Amino acid sequence: MSPSVPMLAGWAVQVDTLMAYRLLVVGNAVAFAASAIILVRLPPVPPGPVVRGPRWIALRDRPYLLLTGLDGIMAVQFKVLTVAIPLWLVGATAAPRWLVSGTMLISTVMVVALQVRASRGIDSPVAGGGAYRRAGVAFLISCSLVPLSAGLPGWAAAALLIAAVVIHTVGELWHSAAGFEVSFALAPAHATGQYLGVFGLGAGLAEGLGPALLIALCITWGAPGWYVVGGLFALTGLAAPLAVRWAERQRHSRPPHATTGSLSSP
Repeated sequence: MSPSVPMLAGWAVQVDTLMAYRLLVVGNAVAFAASAIILVRLPPVPPGPVVRGPRWIALRDRPYLLLTGLDGIMAVQFKVLTVAIPLWLVGATAAPRWLVSGTMLISTVMVVALQVRASRGIDSPVAGGGAYRRAGVAFLISCSLVPLSAGLPGWAAAALLIAAVVIHTVGELWHSAAGFEVSFALAPAHATGQYLGVFGLGAGLAEGLGPALLIALCITWGAPGWYVVGGLFALTGLAAPLAVRWAERQRHSRPPHATTGSLSSP
């Protein structure tokens, strides 16, 4: 889903008509079409020289695969703001429905304004591992606040949800910076594209499985599910620095690739 669409979802939910939901789908399609137009206009990048060796080296790099899995688990957090919190807000609280758009607007403004600042100092894999850990703690706090909004007056529920969204977005800033740093820094220069493609599998799985997981835990199960999801994020954040250290040790022990030419078969 395009990031702009959840901001319009509050209007659709508030109006609650078939036409509003159809316009939401059309708006999503238009946003994707606009993104495609921008992407196809980007200049091509010429390929670099290839290095002799096995083709699928990223799939043999166990520490990097572990980090891919951990980042995939952490990436479920992107669906908290676009799936879990909107459904919880509408179905379990007395907060006004337009707050669905309000929370997305707050998060978007924070990301635009603070992403560069939040990324300062996250300039090494070790720093990236620390950012993962901080992100996990932020997600735990945020997920622990959301269920407390049930049963409160509308204004109190809204205030608590806004606080949860702000804290969650801070965690998102740290998580995004950590993912960029770790994925690039731990990828060999001669196979960056292959490594980043593998790393993206984690986020892809989160995109596909995250909504169902969050709905099952946070919406169907209810309040306990929020604490389980928060604990999962926190444990993932604690495991990330250990995985980074393993990947660093393997990277330093990896022999340099000095011979260029065609890649050999696996």
